[in-house]
Amino acid sequence: MKLRRIVVLVGAMLLLITAMPAFQQVAKAAYDMPYYIRADLTNQIVTIYSTDTDIIVRQFLCSSGLENATPHGTFYLPKKEEESEREEWYYFRSYDCYAHYATRIFKGVLFHSIPYETMDESTISESGLANFGKPASHGCLRLRWQDAEFIAKCCMPGTRVKIYTSKKEDENTRTLLMRNSYTNERGQSYEYFQAVTKEEGVLGNGSKGNEVRDLQTRLRDLGIYSGEIDGRYGAGTVNAVRDAQQLMGVEESGLATPEFLSVIYSDAAPIDTNVTIEEGMSGPVVRKVQQQLTDLQLYDSAIDGVFDVDVLAAVKQFQSAYAYPTDGVLIPGMQKALEYESGRVKETFADGCDLETTTGHMTMAHTNLNVSIRLRAEPSSSSQALTRLTMNNVVIALNRDREWCQVQRGVNVGYVKDEFLDYYDQDVSALTYRDPSSEKAYTIGYTTDEYLGGVAMPWEVFANFLAADGDLADYQGSTVYAEVNTGDDSVTLNLREAPNTSSAILAEVPNATQIRVLLKSAEWTYVEYGDNNGYLLNQYLTFFGGAEQNNPEAAQPVAADESTIPAVVRATTEKKAPVYDVDSGDATVLGHLSDGVRVEVIETVNGWSHISLEGHEGYMKDADLQFMLADEVVT
Repeated sequence: MKLRRIVVLVGAMLLLITAMPAFQQVAKAAYDMPYYIRADLTNQIVTIYSTDTDIIVRQFLCSSGLENATPHGTFYLPKKEEESEREEWYYFRSYDCYAHYATRIFKGVLFHSIPYETMDESTISESGLANFGKPASHGCLRLRWQDAEFIAKCCMPGTRVKIYTSKKEDENTRTLLMRNSYTNERGQSYEYFQAVTKEEGVLGNGSKGNEVRDLQTRLRDLGIYSGEIDGRYGAGTVNAVRDAQQLMGVEESGLATPEFLSVIYSDAAPIDTNVTIEEGMSGPVVRKVQQQLTDLQLYDSAIDGVFDVDVLAAVKQFQSAYAYPTDGVLIPGMQKALEYESGRVKETFADGCDLETTTGHMTMAHTNLNVSIRLRAEPSSSSQALTRLTMNNVVIALNRDREWCQVQRGVNVGYVKDEFLDYYDQDVSALTYRDPSSEKAYTIGYTTDEYLGGVAMPWEVFANFLAADGDLADYQGSTVYAEVNTGDDSVTLNLREAPNTSSAILAEVPNATQIRVLLKSAEWTYVEYGDNNGYLLNQYLTFFGGAEQNNPEAAQPVAADESTIPAVVRATTEKKAPVYDVDSGDATVLGHLSDGVRVEVIETVNGWSHISLEGHEGYMKDADLQFMLADEVVT
């Protein structure tokens, strides 16, 4: 017996000795790589160092896994397991989504960008954006796509990656990285990125006192700084100064030099949209809003920089044109919309125009469930699903009873359980600007009939555009399309040179043709048709709309492994986690599972997981599951 133990022990030692050279070889190879990576999950910060000098070459925020789903330890980037790894687009079959530049770390854990619904920049995950810099994934490390691209292209297989939790929180660096990732590609040192100064007369990170307090106040009045007025020059102030310097077109050092301060306290100071503006505020940023509302003919009082009742009324009217809740509070996104629309009206009607206003009222609601639900064809959980609704989707409430409400979302009309909706009253208006000499017209917003016809809410379209890092110079508004409806395929519609029936006919447009709307007025619509731009009569058009999308051409990526993903039940929504027959909050509950039960996840989409347990299938909320590491994708 003793001899047998000795033989087993010797055998184990021999196995260990033979395994050591392979491990040492991998570790040695890692030190020959140009970079090594450290991921601090406490602060959600990834740092890439030069192997030769230990200097930081790149640093950025990430979103790691919820519930400690991201593994800790030292790993070495493996070779590609799938063709689409380290390429522009990667498809996650189990989650039915895409990402830029996925690089495998260990088994199913990857570096990759924030997810997208499709291979289209405008479909970036709203929740992924909202939670960036916080744990949000099922195990992967989500990054800005530029940082994911750097790893995919510059960090070769064999690169060492250490994932760990630190003992110290570093909110200052996190705040700096929230604005921009750090990179030394332009020759900027890490100390420069931190904006620390010892130069006399220059304010920088770590400065304190009344000078800093005055600077913060001034930057707030300019709509640039939204933080606390505390006299402490921290990362928030550094970012605000960099924003101001970007607007000024000078070097974005984050340092408040005497030259910078002289501009900031002058009439030539830049003004931005980073601060929420509401009644009672004053300063240059309010003056800018007053001027924009004047350009839109919504405000005709003094431009004095004071947000009074007249400004409030004008702001509410503009909000109604965007179908935005008319609360009179201008959040940054609505300020950008105001900037865009006032600029477009000024550009379109340089010699002046008249304003016609059409007003209406609708009852609306937004969904209040943190997972997706189905819009049903009939008021029944077993009826056909028309489309999927997610958290805070806005719908038009048509008919409401105690259990179900008939609603409209775009062109879809169906039913949602009343308990999943929060209702509010909404004023809507269409602001039509018209040149009386040429009859050229431009309309902001839609009538209630047009919304009921399926056009998209302008504020939602605009918000999605901003979320995809869209530039206002490229925005084309809530792009509207129209379909020709003559009632007979043999009857065409005349495209006119001018908005009247006596003008020249440019083309004959067949019935059912879909065309892009350029400018829309009460009777005629200016459209783009082939090589011609001309006017069509509204009475023969059916309008629909949405964001104008750029669909990048890319090779279809290779799908991820089609195996299931293991997960453990962690009930959070109820004492025991419910299992539903379909992926909807109004579905039939098949049963409940206790904490610790292991299930296999077949697919997860919009907050729901299709699971399998002992041959039975159902759907569970992602919030009730803790995903486990496996060879499959964990995104």
